[in-house]
Amino acid sequence: MRRLISRVLLVAASILFALVAGEVVSRLLGTPRAAVSGWRAADVGAAEKNQLGYRGQRVEYDDEDFVVVLVGDSQVEAKACSFEWMPERRLQSYLNSPGRRVKVFSVGASGYGQDQELLALREYFEKYRADLVVLWETPLNDIWNNVFPTSWPADGTSKPTFWLEQGSLRGPSEGIGQPIVETPRLKLTLMLRKNFRWSRDKLWETRYPAAYQPLTAFDGPVKDDWQGWWNTNGRGMRDENLATEKTHLAMFLTPRSPRMQYGLDLTRALMREMSELASSRGARFVAFAVSNPESEEERHGEGVHALNGKFYESSLAQYRENLNYWNAGFDFRVVPVTLQPSKVGPENPHLNEHATDQVMGDLAQDLKAYVNARR
Repeated sequence: MRRLISRVLLVAASILFALVAGEVVSRLLGTPRAAVSGWRAADVGAAEKNQLGYRGQRVEYDDEDFVVVLVGDSQVEAKACSFEWMPERRLQSYLNSPGRRVKVFSVGASGYGQDQELLALREYFEKYRADLVVLWETPLNDIWNNVFPTSWPADGTSKPTFWLEQGSLRGPSEGIGQPIVETPRLKLTLMLRKNFRWSRDKLWETRYPAAYQPLTAFDGPVKDDWQGWWNTNGRGMRDENLATEKTHLAMFLTPRSPRMQYGLDLTRALMREMSELASSRGARFVAFAVSNPESEEERHGEGVHALNGKFYESSLAQYRENLNYWNAGFDFRVVPVTLQPSKVGPENPHLNEHATDQVMGDLAQDLKAYVNARR
């Protein structure tokens, strides 16, 4: 028995020594590194970045200039547009008039929701001023961008995330560029997470209300379009996580799920923070979304869709009801895309340069009243 105990103790001590040595070596080498939360503009040179790290002209203005901050995601970053045809440059061109110079600056990057947009706007106002803050919404992905703690698809890049507690906004989990809040103290634990596919999405999902529940049987007419997309992975259908509502189809699912209700309320809370921040700095806050005949919301098929033995009901009316609830009480408008073709290409649904120019020109007509009011 004494020999057995001695051997067990020796093995335990050896294991402990190996673990301690491994932890020390990992710390000395600085590996593995903790995941950093959030991002800014990517794949553009320094000449196309402003002082905040976002694609756009440098933030420089005179005392008499009317300053607009254009906040958003990939639509604002507009990597498919040349630098001179970015939304900020076209909007600035249309808003300028004799005797009134307008400067427009971009704050936002691909994959942003209102959470990172709020943090970026806070950072902007730490150094600069604005007369008008314009939020470009992307309804097909903003809600789940705000709800989940990572980017597209499941368990993408970690990002700062807010949440609701009894209706009140809390967070963020961490700041842009900081290690995620769940980072373990031990390097060895971090190594295990990376090797065994630890899921931040699943960890956060436990705090959310129930997602949309599909039907297991349906007797009426059924569409096979979703199943067809799945079979060929058309439109990236296999990345659309309908079980969690991390999907571009979520805004159409009817009836509205408890999780969608939570996401809409969270997004409204984030927009209130943005609006109050703008107001505290003497700026107006307005929001807009684009309505495009070529985009999903206009081409979406009504009805019940079969997918892998389950049935999902979708409705354009539900999409519009969600959008109206989301923006109720805010200064919000929908800008139609009237120039076709509007997309960059078959695999890229972002607006091309000509459609961007048209949307910014029409938006400018709405915004000129704010510019004239400050003369």
